[in-house]
Amino acid sequence: MMRAVAILLVAGVMVGALAAAVPAVDTNQAFLWNGVHWQQVTTEGKAGYIFGIGNLADYEVAASKGRKLACISGAFVDDLKARTVMQIIQEVDKYYQDNPGKLGTPVIEVVLGQLNKASAAGAQPGTTKK
Repeated sequence: MMRAVAILLVAGVMVGALAAAVPAVDTNQAFLWNGVHWQQVTTEGKAGYIFGIGNLADYEVAASKGRKLACISGAFVDDLKARTVMQIIQEVDKYYQDNPGKLGTPVIEVVLGQLNKASAAGAQPGTTKK
């Protein structure tokens, strides 16, 4: 219970820091960071975003208590064991640099897309994941 409270506290602090770093948006619409926002934020803000995703994924994995859960959370937790936050930031930066016409793509979509690439690269040819 205390661990969950601590995780939520850390996540809240990170969200607050990110909110201060993000340009103003219309609060009547859903907001997803995209490449335009990503390019306007400091490395620390980007790290806070990735850590926030990681904290949420850690929480979901812990809260599942071994039950099956959405594969995204488990996959992201596993991915953070193999790659650093800085590596993920660099990959997202590179994606937007290499694809300037896709700045409207949400950052979360890019992060999860890179995760899919990494897991596909790690799979043995001719095998499937279950």
